[in-house]
Amino acid sequence: MENLGLAKSNPEKTIKKHTQDLLNQLKILETIYPSILEKEEWELLDYATKYHDIGKINTKFQNKLYQKLKKKLLEDNIKAEEIPHNFLSAHLINIDKMEEKFGRENTRILVSSVYYHHTREKKEVTEEALEDLRKQKEALGNFFDLDLSQVEDSIGRYILGEKDEEILKERRYILIKGILNKLDYIASLDKEGVNIEETCRDNGQTVSDKIQEITKTKYQNNYREVQKYMMERQNENLVVISYTGSGKTEAALLWIGEQKAFYTLPLKVSINAMYQRVINKIQYKKALLLHGDAYSYYQEQPDVDINSYDRARRLSSPLIITTVDQLFKIAFRYQGYEEILATLSYSKVILDEIQMYSPQMLAYILLGLKMITEVGGKFAIITATFPPLLYNIMDNLKIPYKKQEEEFVPHISNRHKVKILEQKEFDLQKIQELGQKKKVLIIVNTVKRAQELYKKLKNAHLLHSHYIKNDRNNIEKEIVEFGDREKNHECGIWISTQIVEASLDIDFDVLFTEMCSIDSLFQRMGRIFRKRIFDEEEPNIYILDNRNGVPYIIDAKIYDYSIKQIKNYNDKNLTEQDKQEMINNIFDLGKNPELKDSKYYKTIKEEINLLKDIIPNELPKKLIEDKFRDIQNINLIPDKIFNQLEAEGKIEEWIEILKNKNVSVSKKIETKNQIKNYIIGVRYSPIILHDEEELFYKGSNIYRTQYEYDFDEETLQGKGLIMDNIIKMKQSGYFDE
Repeated sequence: MENLGLAKSNPEKTIKKHTQDLLNQLKILETIYPSILEKEEWELLDYATKYHDIGKINTKFQNKLYQKLKKKLLEDNIKAEEIPHNFLSAHLINIDKMEEKFGRENTRILVSSVYYHHTREKKEVTEEALEDLRKQKEALGNFFDLDLSQVEDSIGRYILGEKDEEILKERRYILIKGILNKLDYIASLDKEGVNIEETCRDNGQTVSDKIQEITKTKYQNNYREVQKYMMERQNENLVVISYTGSGKTEAALLWIGEQKAFYTLPLKVSINAMYQRVINKIQYKKALLLHGDAYSYYQEQPDVDINSYDRARRLSSPLIITTVDQLFKIAFRYQGYEEILATLSYSKVILDEIQMYSPQMLAYILLGLKMITEVGGKFAIITATFPPLLYNIMDNLKIPYKKQEEEFVPHISNRHKVKILEQKEFDLQKIQELGQKKKVLIIVNTVKRAQELYKKLKNAHLLHSHYIKNDRNNIEKEIVEFGDREKNHECGIWISTQIVEASLDIDFDVLFTEMCSIDSLFQRMGRIFRKRIFDEEEPNIYILDNRNGVPYIIDAKIYDYSIKQIKNYNDKNLTEQDKQEMINNIFDLGKNPELKDSKYYKTIKEEINLLKDIIPNELPKKLIEDKFRDIQNINLIPDKIFNQLEAEGKIEEWIEILKNKNVSVSKKIETKNQIKNYIIGVRYSPIILHDEEELFYKGSNIYRTQYEYDFDEETLQGKGLIMDNIIKMKQSGYFDE
């Protein structure tokens, strides 16, 4: 049997054909983004692409594929186990020729990129394996004009010398290895219409062009100050502080210009809303969204390109609206992180409402920004309020950015008047009366409190995180429709948790809220009087100082600083400048030295110190993805829902698909996403009632629960999951949105 030089068995494909697919994708990338690399770097990448898989020519790898294809096997006298092909590929590089062409350091980068392009446990390459390579390489023939006249037997010392760790942090290595991985994954997808990159023009226009066209036709080229500011500074890293309703979203899209971009938001619901806004209102059809439920979301949308999910996952689209976990896990330098970081090297990253993230996430974001700027990427932070403490940390990390020198004067001078409530409970009678003539929003700090208020208030609507996904999606659509003042003039009462804080385009008249950290408080305020002047005597914001959620979900010191600041404005109008001044008084170390003693500050500092010197490629990718998903969560299916699905035959159908080895990976992904529609993710506690047996597949973290589930699909009314032993969970720190 001759050596066929196969790279894959499904579909059957030769090493040469697979490599040619990579080279075709490389040409697409170089055509669209020619300035990513210098001329010599493009050459190094070209060689890395040609060399990356030729180690697959070895007997054991070929026989593994022949066995799957039921072909006659090659004679195999090698006693040792198979050596991963990426290690063998590096041994086929003609080091002398490469050093003569590129020099020693660039050759080291080339060899390392090939050697590490797959994450595998290092294995010694024996003389027996090298001898097999010498015999089998003849089957490659004249392989893209590579000189395969020798098999280098000293590659291990070349790779594993004292400079190995140093090389792994070098910009050139990160870009070449990262793009090589990107090329390899795209080519392996083997799908028409999914390329490594796409041009940023949709019918000849970038997303920035679309915004300019809208501004020209609808607003007579009357750009707002923040929009002019960002449009004029497209080549700079920016921190932009501008009030809610100022047009900063459009400003950020103008800042993108002709480049690839990622637009990040804190919550999936706001990402979905932003995606719809870009696609439908701005009419930029090349945008995609990417988050944990993106596959299901695409399936639910009419007329969506079948490859949208793959294009988003492989970061191919010129504008991707996403969650920060998709990008900023790079801070851990996990195995294979270079693919994302290399993509970010020629991209712009927009961080909307950065103050909403936890201290841990802020640490990852700031370290990620340092890494992105070091490889050539750009960022813009756009926010209504910005904690000055973050300037200090960015300076310490030497992150380059332009500090905003001017304040953007709000075109609406006053939108809010505050009243502090020091009683134990909201005035429910007043809320009922206001709900008959206005749109009233109540935001509380925990699901349990939201459910309690819902029980007490008549005809109120409820939104929190403890609904199955299908039901929650429908409730979110309803609150967005209700909160659209242009189309909906109904009055009523909505109760929610902090999941409505960020970027939901709703505009209520009155807010009743439990006190929280000052930055979250301002986000909540942004859900009322978004684009209107408030000139009434009665307040439109009522803040209940009941300390609900302290210290479990709200840092006690931050709460204390926050309530002290907001009390200065009791019974007073509150301007955007007042809000930033309060933020400064709390989060500026010069004005509030005690901030160093807060858990908030200490957590950011500790996380950064833990990660900044981490060795590349030591941590497995799955470990980091689990960390970002919060492995303290548990997924529950209420008995009521499980029994319905079982009666419909869905449970049996899903289990059969997931266990069947002959079912395609894409079908299994589709099935797992169908299951997600019926689960509720809650923070784990040992006293949560659930069955011991994990459902559907190993590692699903999905369990049946005996808790009652209350919801009517027709009226969209009900409490959701009623965790009746929740009161005991205060001791274990249990709280949820």
